[in-house]
Parts: sequence; C-alpha cells; structure tokens
Amino acid sequence: MEDTRKSAAAAAIDVRQDAKQKPQEDRETFVAFMNEPVADTSQGQDDSVTGKALDRWFRERQKQQGSPRMLEIPNEAVITNGGPIHITGNLTLVREDGSVEYANHLSLCRCGHSSTKPTCDDAHLDREFLHSGKFSSVSEVPPTDRPSKVTFTLVRNGPVTFRGRVKLLNQFGQECMKMRGALCRCGQSANKPFCDGSHERSGFKTSR
Repeated sequence: MEDTRKSAAAAAIDVRQDAKQKPQEDRETFVAFMNEPVADTSQGQDDSVTGKALDRWFRERQKQQGSPRMLEIPNEAVITNGGPIHITGNLTLVREDGSVEYANHLSLCRCGHSSTKPTCDDAHLDREFLHSGKFSSVSEVPPTDRPSKVTFTLVRNGPVTFRGRVKLLNQFGQECMKMRGALCRCGQSANKPFCDGSHERSGFKTSR
C-alpha cells in the first residue's frame, strides 16, 4: 500500500512539472494554420486569428532571413461592399518613407478617412461610404491560382500602386487578373476601386 501511495505522489509531481513546462514550449513553437475560421470584425476585432498568426510568422522569417518564403496561396483582393479592400497572398508593402514590410493579409482603407492609413479602422461606417465594390475592368493576364509575390507601394497623398499578379473580385462574382495598377484610397474616384486622379482635385492627405 505504501508503494502505491509513493507511485501516485510521484505521478502527480510529474504532471505538475509538465504543466509548468508547457507554456514555455508554446512560446518557443509557432504554427500558422491556414484553415482557421475568420474572426468576426464587427465586434471591434482588428484581424482574424489566422491573419495575426501569419503576420507573426512573416515577421519571424524576416528577422532570420530577410524576405519571407513564399506561401502556397494566390494573391487576391476582395473589394467589399461599402468597406475596405481585403488583400491576401504573398504581400510586400512599401511605405511612403521607403520602409518595407511583409504580410500575408492587408485591409486597406478606401473611404479616405481612416486614422490608421493605409489600413482600415472602420471609419467608412461613420462616413457612410456607399460604394458597392463593383468595378468595370477586364483581365490583363490569364487567370491562375499559382502563388506569386506582389508589391504594394503607398504614394504620398495619392493611391496605392501595385505590381505583380493579383486577382480582384467582389461579392457580385466579378473577377479580373491584373499585373499592375493604382487603387484609390481617397474615396473620390469615379472609377473605384482604381484611381482616376481625384485625390489631386480633392486635396487628399495621407497624413496629418
């Protein structure tokens, strides 16, 4: 009986030790799951769990080896109804000051009023930005789901230009494949989601 009690006590100690060690293991190990459900952003959450996880993965890769390894996902830009452009893929963002960032997802403001430009902060809800997301454009290159890299460049007081294969789509089933272009972010273009130079006439500023 005494041996049985000693064995049980030893097992309990081992369990407690394992429990203490697991948090440390979790901090050292990182896995990004591509099929995690997208979080509901209507309750004030900025990004999906997957998006945050993948952005962390990209940052860690950048620290170690510079530009991150390309993921096996296509570049897609969803033009939402009355909201931002949700972009996923192998993305490089060149900011106005020349700094470079890598990401797997971006949510770009297109109403022109976000306080966190170039990303969306839901200002379109207060401003009642009403563009449906429809566009009139045709593909420049054949459609493909093959992964590639695309670079987005922020133009001071102007649009977001992009260079690289990206598929634009919306909730109405419209799709077009582009290799380069300029996306409106002042909210005034008559050719949304593309820029038509309205930022110059409206005095749009990308920073205060």
